[in-house]
Amino acid sequence: MLTMILSVLLLLAMGILGLSATGGLPGASKGAQDATKDVAATLAPYAAIIGIAGLVVGILGFIDWLSIIGMVSYFPITFLIVTASVFVLIGLGLILAYPLIAKALAGSGGQDALDRSLATVKPLQRPLSLAAIAIAILYLVLNVLGRAGVIL
Repeated sequence: MLTMILSVLLLLAMGILGLSATGGLPGASKGAQDATKDVAATLAPYAAIIGIAGLVVGILGFIDWLSIIGMVSYFPITFLIVTASVFVLIGLGLILAYPLIAKALAGSGGQDALDRSLATVKPLQRPLSLAAIAIAILYLVLNVLGRAGVIL
């Protein structure tokens, strides 16, 4: 339960930060755009730390994902959502944590690999951000359905 709450909070924060960096919420009203910008401005100083947390939770989720891969036939919808969540957390975590990781890797050979990884993921920032918000909402819906006894 704690992992789900942490994942939802990270996905929402990372989605808002990612969308604010790529032009805001698509099709939203002026009030919603302003509210999103305010939240993003509040979160911006912590973007790298949020990115590191998302990257760590994503990597740990990937390890857990490997252990439950055989359950795909029993819970296919849940499995797809968890799979998307893991890869969105890792992708957005890499984008948001880049400044902090680059500073830590300064002067080492890992900087080139990090730059290549970022170049691969950076064009996907807007779709990943939209997916992060959608997955966070899906997590909440699945939690409510699960408490009601519906298994997907």
